[in-house]
Amino acid sequence: MTFKKFLGGIAALLLVSASTFTLGQAVNANLLGTVTDQTKAAVPGATVTIKETRSGASKTMQTNNSGNYDFEAIQPGTYEITAVQTGFRPAKVENVAVVVNTTVRMDVTLLLGSATESVTVTSAPDVLKTDRADVGIDISSQQAEDLPLGTNRNFQGLLALVPGATKPHFQHSTFFNAAASLSTEVNGQSRLANNTEIEGVDDNERSGLLQVLIPPSEAIQSVSVSTGNYQAEFGRVGGAVTDIILKSGTNDFHGAAYEFNRISALQAKDYFQTGPNPVTVYNYYGGNLGGPIIRDKLFIFGDYLHVSDHQGQFNTITVPTEAFRNGDFSAAPNNIYDPATGNSDGTGRTQFNYMGRANVMDPARISPIAQKIMALVPLPNVPGGGLSSNYTGVTHFIRKTNSFDVKADQNLRGEDHLSVRYSWQKVDQDQQALFGLAGGPSHDGAHGTQTAYNTAANYTHVFSPVLLTEVRLGLNHYKNIAKQHDYGSDASAAIGIPGVNVDPSTSGLTGIDIAGFSSPIVGTGASYPWVRGETNIDLVNNWTKIQGNHSLKFGAEVRRVRDDLQQGQVFGQRGIFRYRDGQTGLKGGPKTGQANDFASFLLDIPNQVGRDVGVQDASWRESQVFAYAQDTWQANSKLTLTYGLRWELYVPPTPRRAGDYSNYDPITNTLIIAGLGKNPMDLGMKTRFTYFAPRLGVAYRLDDKTVVRAGYGMSYESYPDNLNTYATNYPLKQNNSFDSLSSYTQAQEPDGTPASMAAGFPAPLLAPIPPDGIIHDAPPQAYNVINLNWKAPYVQSWNAAVQRALPAGFVLDVAYVGNVGVGLAQNYNLNAGFVAGAGAKGQPEYTAFGRTASSTVFKQAGSSYHSLQVKLDHRFTNGLSATSAYTYQKGMGYSTSSGSGVGGTSIYLDFSRNYSRLSNDRTHTFVQSFIYQLPFGKGKKWLNTGVGKWVAGGWQVSGVLSLETGTPFSVTASGASLNAPSNTQVANIDGKFHKLKGIGDSKAWFDTSVFSQPTTAALGNTGLLSFIGPGFFNLDASARKQFPLTERVNLEFRAEAFSITNTPQFGNPSSSITNSNFGHIDGANGGANGNRVMELAGKITF
Repeated sequence: MTFKKFLGGIAALLLVSASTFTLGQAVNANLLGTVTDQTKAAVPGATVTIKETRSGASKTMQTNNSGNYDFEAIQPGTYEITAVQTGFRPAKVENVAVVVNTTVRMDVTLLLGSATESVTVTSAPDVLKTDRADVGIDISSQQAEDLPLGTNRNFQGLLALVPGATKPHFQHSTFFNAAASLSTEVNGQSRLANNTEIEGVDDNERSGLLQVLIPPSEAIQSVSVSTGNYQAEFGRVGGAVTDIILKSGTNDFHGAAYEFNRISALQAKDYFQTGPNPVTVYNYYGGNLGGPIIRDKLFIFGDYLHVSDHQGQFNTITVPTEAFRNGDFSAAPNNIYDPATGNSDGTGRTQFNYMGRANVMDPARISPIAQKIMALVPLPNVPGGGLSSNYTGVTHFIRKTNSFDVKADQNLRGEDHLSVRYSWQKVDQDQQALFGLAGGPSHDGAHGTQTAYNTAANYTHVFSPVLLTEVRLGLNHYKNIAKQHDYGSDASAAIGIPGVNVDPSTSGLTGIDIAGFSSPIVGTGASYPWVRGETNIDLVNNWTKIQGNHSLKFGAEVRRVRDDLQQGQVFGQRGIFRYRDGQTGLKGGPKTGQANDFASFLLDIPNQVGRDVGVQDASWRESQVFAYAQDTWQANSKLTLTYGLRWELYVPPTPRRAGDYSNYDPITNTLIIAGLGKNPMDLGMKTRFTYFAPRLGVAYRLDDKTVVRAGYGMSYESYPDNLNTYATNYPLKQNNSFDSLSSYTQAQEPDGTPASMAAGFPAPLLAPIPPDGIIHDAPPQAYNVINLNWKAPYVQSWNAAVQRALPAGFVLDVAYVGNVGVGLAQNYNLNAGFVAGAGAKGQPEYTAFGRTASSTVFKQAGSSYHSLQVKLDHRFTNGLSATSAYTYQKGMGYSTSSGSGVGGTSIYLDFSRNYSRLSNDRTHTFVQSFIYQLPFGKGKKWLNTGVGKWVAGGWQVSGVLSLETGTPFSVTASGASLNAPSNTQVANIDGKFHKLKGIGDSKAWFDTSVFSQPTTAALGNTGLLSFIGPGFFNLDASARKQFPLTERVNLEFRAEAFSITNTPQFGNPSSSITNSNFGHIDGANGGANGNRVMELAGKITF
């Protein structure tokens, strides 16, 4: 049987079953319990009815011989439970909150008596997690709407409340991340290990890299976040499973209209800001409406949102001084050596000396092209700014977003339920460059648009109270286009660099990167222009069967991924010239620095020259198949066991067309092109059918107020879907990279001609494609190498927890949570320098084939994580809702940036030295959120009549407090002394690391005197990520006043302050000893400056 027939058979089975379930993610919940009498004896045969109070949907079943009832796959909502049995008084429990992806236990006690008597509990007791061992939290609609939210009122900001999660932060450029998605890393795993969905439908861009569409917080009913020991139905995840449920229509019409506004007049200055606040005008407005079309049967909900965001951006960068531009480096702390003297290995050089002045260059030696480029770059404007952080400027960013959601729910015959949803968003944005059409650092000058939609149909069919199936079909799609502002111009040719502007895709100014200065000093990002698009389709079948005290759940899924991209990435289609210190340094001489970098630029002696050529449409087509089975067994009145097994199949990806993939073989220096000759479309990557993931959970109820839980689970992660790091090599993507043969020499073209701006780019080096699809003597450029024996990474996680209901409505959860990652992907250059001091001669492929460009493969390594996670919850009662989350943790791994995706390798000379703390690891994290309705006004304890009711009533305060210790950083040194390409040189330390905690240019944050440059051809003695940066403090607060206009209509005014204390949030200090700002802090933490931002809002609700 062919694999296509195998897939087709599964799809047909799913369609015949008329049921789908997407990505193993639940959109429903479970409500169960035990019916007993006053003596705690089970009451079998009792009739239990549950009713969702807003929609009127109800379900009924009989308790089994153990007195248990179990309603599976019910809609999230607020329920009332009624239990009836002959000889007992009917019992009712009201206000039972059921959130998506939870199992809620509500035991019911029947009292002896007649059917005319009844017992009603109007407020459900504290809900403990009594029947599951997974780890996570639930975010309510009240939290999503009432807690202060910064970035576009994005609910993802509340993921900070999850124990084990990092502070949500913005990743990538504003154009790539058009939806303004926030990323977080959970329990030491990469954000690629997360899985986010809207009502069970995939909302991930490229395997969890970002989210495609973010629903408005006012449209969210609940958010479920699971962070470990997932149920067997959850797959393709090692971090957090996040499912967003939108509001639904009910039997009563409800709605809201709102606007949130920020302006620069209500914004404090950035800590490093010297000028006035740049203009900021932010408007977030929209509304929603939900209600019945047919009462108790058919409901509809819809929302609309418009965001207009005009941000003024204050930039602090480093530009060359006027003296530097004139070749005068007499004020620099480093010696500048003339590369025209001495030997080719960098020895024997003499220091520049012009007319008796040391470190001054003859003006006649300065490149005229370099002078033209410097004419595009303004001079320093910070008084006394020195050589670093000496220029400030304001740029403007404008984003306009329109989005809507429409959702219809229907209660069908019997207990069946149908839900249909369509969510749509369009983003239009424009970013001003710092140096106008010349581009420059800090912000790319570009314009972009993104259109996205996420749609689903969900159906639940109940065959009987003990047998049901779920139905889901989902589609997630986006298209993103971005172009730089100088698109269409011949800017490179105009300043004298030939061979750049040859067609529209290569139009504009080439990039200039000078180490020690903000980069690129001119030009825009290498990735522009681009066109990207992705479509994910989900089809699954999910079944539940209750047999006695066993709840059996099993299902299967087929997922199709389609990803397309047209984009340069490595060097950009306009190319880039890179200048470094070694070209004007002295081998074995004094340490080099920023002045050497710039001197190399003035002489037009680049360390590397490269550009992408022949860029075409890259594509990714992949099928994924999943199946699982799980049994939840209520072994007795106290013990619940959950055990299951999940099977996952990741079919190797293929391109859209033959010839669009190729794999580089570093052993033979050949390229194998997919789909040509006898080469398979999947390049021959092995398909593995043995990915089995067991899950086990134990929950034991010590008493009515205490639960002990423990769990173990294994979770696989898919191959990182990123077209820039897969087999999009030549001929689909090509780049010409001209590198120096050592740290001290000029980059060379393949024929030995020195590379420079004056020489420009030669004609693209392209090789003919033979019919057999095998290119021998591959062109000299960077390649991705695909491991054809790839095994999917997996995470083994475990937890042990105790949960206790405390007085006054608090619930305490104390857990040990740990995991190990096995086979986690990280970028690894097979052609790095593996011999210290040998330069290119230490690169395996240079010795064999004369290649110095990189050959990057996904090396598979491990990680470990251990933590204490404490959570204290108070669900909303008596006007108070609060969540406290504390994490004490340590995460270790081999990747330099496991938090931001697929990280890299820093040291190749000794791979074991890469094992270090994770870059996102914070030892202590505490987050406190609260919502408190003040006890004044109508229906409250005090001032509930007269004038006091109107003045003091209707007030609510809320906030989120975050306290975190710092993140690790490395102290690095010049790589010239190491002379081993692709290796990061670490500094030597002689003494103890001592924090001085100074801020700004004049005060170091740590004592730099104990660090020094290592000797030639030796790694330093410091470890990677072995020093800890500044901690983090932030308090966001909100106050609102509600005015009742009628019995059902309320007017609300709100004031919010983000970083209300105006406490700066500093980034890590400059940590390269070659940087003149070494040891100093001159920037913020992840772009969050900590300056206070005020927001005013008005809302009408009914």
